[in-house]
Amino acid sequence: MVVLAWRTGSTAKFEHPFPQLLQDGGIEWFFYFRKNDVPRYELETIARAEHEKFLRLAVTFGSIDPKTSEYRSSTAVHLWQMNRLPPSVSWRKVLVHVFTHEPLHHAIGKCLAETRERGDQEWVIRRLGDGRWW
Repeated sequence: MVVLAWRTGSTAKFEHPFPQLLQDGGIEWFFYFRKNDVPRYELETIARAEHEKFLRLAVTFGSIDPKTSEYRSSTAVHLWQMNRLPPSVSWRKVLVHVFTHEPLHHAIGKCLAETRERGDQEWVIRRLGDGRWW
């Protein structure tokens, strides 16, 4: 615990002043071949992306298991949207992209969780480079 003192002599106590290191619980992958198999909350995420003229082929959500101090992610890959890509983009390119881009979300999410922060992960990935060919 850290105690900070102000000039007035008052003190404030802050719990968890330093990052909590989390175990990496990995990524669980879900592949959806048909739109009618996709959960409603996931379809809402896709609809928001479409509104912004963005094709969301995969989405990664992460969370902390407080019992084990593990950070785990779930990644949903929407193969039913493949027909919306330009003809020059192959399945191979898309899958290479998904399997390189989505783990970045997992790693960034874990770092943010350890420091108890939130942030724009896409901004970080744009700075790192995401392996996109299209």
